[in-house]
Amino acid sequence: MELLLDIGNSYTTVGFHENGNFTLWRLGPSSFDSEDVLFSNLITLSTYANLNLLGISKLGISSVVPKNNFIVSQFSRKFLKIEPIFVSSDKKINNIAYLVDYPKQVGADRISNVIASKKDYGDNVIAIDFGTAITVDVLESGNFVGGAIVPGFNTAINSLFSKTANLPQVEIALLDYNIGKNTIDNIQIGTIKTILFGLDRLIKEIKNERKKNFYVVTTGGDAKFISNKFLNYDKYDPYLTLKGILYFLEEINV
Repeated sequence: MELLLDIGNSYTTVGFHENGNFTLWRLGPSSFDSEDVLFSNLITLSTYANLNLLGISKLGISSVVPKNNFIVSQFSRKFLKIEPIFVSSDKKINNIAYLVDYPKQVGADRISNVIASKKDYGDNVIAIDFGTAITVDVLESGNFVGGAIVPGFNTAINSLFSKTANLPQVEIALLDYNIGKNTIDNIQIGTIKTILFGLDRLIKEIKNERKKNFYVVTTGGDAKFISNKFLNYDKYDPYLTLKGILYFLEEINV
């Protein structure tokens, strides 16, 4: 059984994988206060699901929070007795080349999404990951050629709330209309829908620029809110990042 951790800025997705099946949870930032706290959280979750945490054979990690890497490494060595494997662009997986200016700066979450996109959806894919930041990753002819980074829904909403005196903090909501009649509606339309309409236009422009009909896959915690009414995509894959971590482990054969 493999343990897969997608360590993001707002939360960590935990995936136990066995025989093609995933069991998922989310952990907050406080879970990484120490290796003992992380173990306590994971042993509670795994026991609840009747899974053997101490029987984990491989630990794969995609992390965009460097300060947590030491904690999870200590946890792995102390409790699981195995070396953790961190996703990076240093190893060439699935013959993917990183045709960007600074390959080492590509986030592990984006690398994981690209790896899974190629294996599951082909050589020409646009993967959109809706998290604290929304990442757009373009896989062309089997190689990563770049993309875009956009403020996530809550990031945009919280920025308005924290930088203004009178605007309230609001929930993520996709409204059926485009003209708000109150402040909350105005914020939801001005953040959520504007981001989605911008992404939809960006995808169209990428397809026109490259003269390819890319397969578009969405993932991430906020992707479940989205319908094709607001963004033209082909599939929502909640496991995309975790599958990329898993494929990384399989390719390097640890």
